[in-house]
Amino acid sequence: MVFDRYDRTRHRIRDLNVFELQTYLVLDKWRIHCPTCGVRVEDLGFAAPYSRYTRRFEDLVARLCEKLPVADVAELMGMDWKTVKDIDKRALQRTFANPDYSGLRLLSIDEIAYKKHHKYLTLVLDLERTRVVWVGKGRRQATLEAFFDEIGEEAAHGIVSIAIDMWDPYIAAIHSHAPQAQIVFDKFHVISNYSKVIDKVRVEEFKKAEAEDKPVLRGTRYLLLKNQEKLSPEQLGRLEELRSLNQNLNTVYLLKDDLKRLWECKKRKEATCLLTQWTQAAEDSGIQPLMKFAKTLNRYAYGLLNHCDHPINNGQIEGLNNKIKVIKRRCYGFHDLDYFSLKIKQASPRSRSP
Repeated sequence: MVFDRYDRTRHRIRDLNVFELQTYLVLDKWRIHCPTCGVRVEDLGFAAPYSRYTRRFEDLVARLCEKLPVADVAELMGMDWKTVKDIDKRALQRTFANPDYSGLRLLSIDEIAYKKHHKYLTLVLDLERTRVVWVGKGRRQATLEAFFDEIGEEAAHGIVSIAIDMWDPYIAAIHSHAPQAQIVFDKFHVISNYSKVIDKVRVEEFKKAEAEDKPVLRGTRYLLLKNQEKLSPEQLGRLEELRSLNQNLNTVYLLKDDLKRLWECKKRKEATCLLTQWTQAAEDSGIQPLMKFAKTLNRYAYGLLNHCDHPINNGQIEGLNNKIKVIKRRCYGFHDLDYFSLKIKQASPRSRSP
């Protein structure tokens, strides 16, 4: 087929530096008249259509963005930061254009805050391959249902177990789309919620305390919430004084360590017995916040006991959270959520470029 040249324009395309010198290719780019398709721009091969940079230059910028803040890359390369971001985003879109949802068995699902005022993203992590496979805006039931719709019924039915916190919208979505998957409630979130119970009891006991006892109770939040091995000898002495003085605080403190033992159980029967004893002790204590928490554990007991069959948790997402905070600082808070989601996937250990 013969193509007629329509017209041409001169372009200056930036290439890799030669030593410290910026290097440009100056060339004429033709527009060609195709009898079938009409007027089309010539494909140069070494540069994307309409790009002012060669492909290898863009690849370098994208590799730098994996290690450095966007602003630093822009300064280093003498470019506008928005241009750097756009180049990095295009590279990430190519990398993650075809997500692999095959073989999903063990998942971890959690939310992260990307902005103030309760703005969340839902992250789905493949625990066996240590990679973020999906990121969605919000933490509603519809958010997680969008994930199941994307992976399809076949992949959803292959999921064996999912680690989440005790969040009803996630639970409802899992029951609806992957009813065979065993839900495992994450130890970190359960203990974190129990820490709020301890703090609430501490505040109530301080209000009720006699004036001469208040100095012992004041400033003891850290002592009650931290593990004993992390306390200094002086702090341990204060903790013992506090526990001797106040029976309710002693009770919630002892039950904290007993609750942690639940995730050490290997057999469901053993875990069931421990959970029954724990909730009974909490209900017999007469401490209202503790009794309310015990009812919550009874309601979600199935997800606590499932840990015996599938000892998984959200620890890997919690670790990823620190990397995500660094990513936000590097890239101006990410007003572009699509770009932010791509950078989160890139931060997954197994998703990194070699």
